[in-house]
Amino acid sequence: MNREYRITPIVSPSMELKNIVRDLRHLISNTEFERTRNLVNFLLENEELKAVMRATNVIVVNYLKYNDHGWSHAVITTRNALRILTIIRDKIPPNIVKHGFGSFDDAAFVTALAAFLHDIGNMVHRDYHWSHSLWISKDLIWNIINKFYDDEGLEKKWLIFAHVANAIYSHDERVQAFTVEASAVKVGDGCDMAAGRSRKPYNIGKVDIHSVSALSITEVEITKGSNKPLKIIVNMTSPAGIFQVEDVLLPKIRTSLLNDKIEIVTLVNGKKLRLSKSPL
Repeated sequence: MNREYRITPIVSPSMELKNIVRDLRHLISNTEFERTRNLVNFLLENEELKAVMRATNVIVVNYLKYNDHGWSHAVITTRNALRILTIIRDKIPPNIVKHGFGSFDDAAFVTALAAFLHDIGNMVHRDYHWSHSLWISKDLIWNIINKFYDDEGLEKKWLIFAHVANAIYSHDERVQAFTVEASAVKVGDGCDMAAGRSRKPYNIGKVDIHSVSALSITEVEITKGSNKPLKIIVNMTSPAGIFQVEDVLLPKIRTSLLNDKIEIVTLVNGKKLRLSKSPL
């Protein structure tokens, strides 16, 4: 007889999707982010992209019993990546800005678009999904670039495409990121560890270290650091959550440009828990 295990996840209100969306919109609410704000509104409301995300989750969640890689993950990763980019901008400017190729709005646009589309390659297969995401999203990316950069020449459009493609490809922990934009996407992806990520596969009978550890995490906070530019605080209800930090988040940090720029604080019911592995 098949037994179904059900545990109700404890999630901080800040991690509820409606609040993630609210925070995402707030991040880009000022006039500096005109293109990015319009892009985010488009991404959140576009019906084709919602269908893409649903198809991805059919393969990943329904068939493979893996954790969510659809619309919710896309929204959370986009919020995380933009939060990282805005927090570190003064000390670690994005490549597009540092090298004079565009504005911070351009860098945020690249980061948001790459973060939203980075995982759709999972509809093909988990293996090399970062590469599959590129060829699947190519036409989507170009349609969006032509829509929001219609007043720009081909050189600028290709520059935006190159940075988006690079960030999508680089999000996997086995690929070294060499732009700040790609690093923000990669680390933002790794920060989506809270209980909601594992709810679907866990409730249909999948019990392993991934689901159990994710169910232990109640909140991931991304803030300005005191000793380093960025701080990531992971709140959990049991030490099992440390697996998510050490085996999911840290490998992504190590292959980003932020590997020595982040303070990581892990808390179990408010008490600090020391990592056994270093981010470096």
